[in-house]
Amino acid sequence: MTQALELSGTSGTHFADFIDLLRAELPDVTREVVAEIRKSIPEYNRPADSAYDQILRISTEILLAGFLQSVAEPGEPTTQRDETCRAVGQFEAIEGRNLDHLQSASRIAFHIAWRRTVIIAEREEIPTSIVSSTVDAMLVYLEEAVAQIRLGHQQASGHADVRRREERRRLLHLILQQPAVVPEAIEELARATCWWPLPEEATLIAVHPEAPCTRAALDTDVLVDLDSAEPCMLVPGPLTEARHAMLRAALSDASCVVGLTVPLERATHSLRWARRVLELAEEGIIRDGSLIPCRDHLMTMWLLSDPPLVEELTRHHLEPLRGMSDGQRRRMVETLAEAVTTRSTAVDIGERLKIHPQTVRYRLRQLESYMGDSLEDDDTRFSLDATLRALHLRNRRTLGRRGTPHT
Repeated sequence: MTQALELSGTSGTHFADFIDLLRAELPDVTREVVAEIRKSIPEYNRPADSAYDQILRISTEILLAGFLQSVAEPGEPTTQRDETCRAVGQFEAIEGRNLDHLQSASRIAFHIAWRRTVIIAEREEIPTSIVSSTVDAMLVYLEEAVAQIRLGHQQASGHADVRRREERRRLLHLILQQPAVVPEAIEELARATCWWPLPEEATLIAVHPEAPCTRAALDTDVLVDLDSAEPCMLVPGPLTEARHAMLRAALSDASCVVGLTVPLERATHSLRWARRVLELAEEGIIRDGSLIPCRDHLMTMWLLSDPPLVEELTRHHLEPLRGMSDGQRRRMVETLAEAVTTRSTAVDIGERLKIHPQTVRYRLRQLESYMGDSLEDDDTRFSLDATLRALHLRNRRTLGRRGTPHT
């Protein structure tokens, strides 16, 4: 509790008179403190008569007046001061801020009050002992006020974190909603409840439902939903090295896919593609892992975007080989795929398939006899190329699940 100051004075000036002099300066000191805080801390520089402005002015008035009351009447309860400080701390927690700004504001208020006290003391020739005791009392009062602010912040932080997390989760769902909502609705939620600056671009992350995640490692502006059946994250902007490091710390062992960086209004497409790549990893078609780049598997995703269509194209293109035995047909398709997709020589194809070049030439002649002039048509060759690549990718999944490929 703030200690009482001994009454003393010079030229008939007593301590009580000094307190009265300080009280007379309260309106000017309050205006100066508020103006300097708004100037120095942009987060508190809000329009006049706004909720922020009123909170700043009222709390400054109460705390400055409370200090003078505490030194004039040291036995008086500090209930109003303590409640005000806890309320301010709770407000900061609800707004999602730590206490850095409030501590800066407290230092500003102390320095202005101390400076004005010294000016009055010199003007009125107040004894040094009274000035020194007054400044010591300010420091004690400030320490007690900050302790109450910290208590209020701690009390509200748990609830504020939960509420803010839910609001950010709602915002993420609104951004990804299909059909898309009007941009104004997203802007309103981001501004009014989440204090989340809307980025021009975003990078979506698809996460496996059972993947571990260290939430504390995520940047505060990352939107997260890890509780749904298909967990995901939205990282504002492109993935810089710092963002990559952040994701590695949070998802080091998680099976997840980094989607494409797209305009915010196309975020749902980025997530859809990332989730498809995650499915391909689960099916064994691509290598599973953490932070799989979606951009490395766009062609694979496209080729396997419609499995029934791949089956129909396969049947159409390979219909001439239907009469062969399974073993012969598999060997012919293997050679055909190498020839069409790589356009290599018989020697190179033979090296890859580990067969003699002459065997390759024999098979190619057989293929020409079965398939006729279709291999000379550019459009047909392109379609066959895409079909055989898709067939190869599909057989990766088949091998992973059953042990034997199908053609």
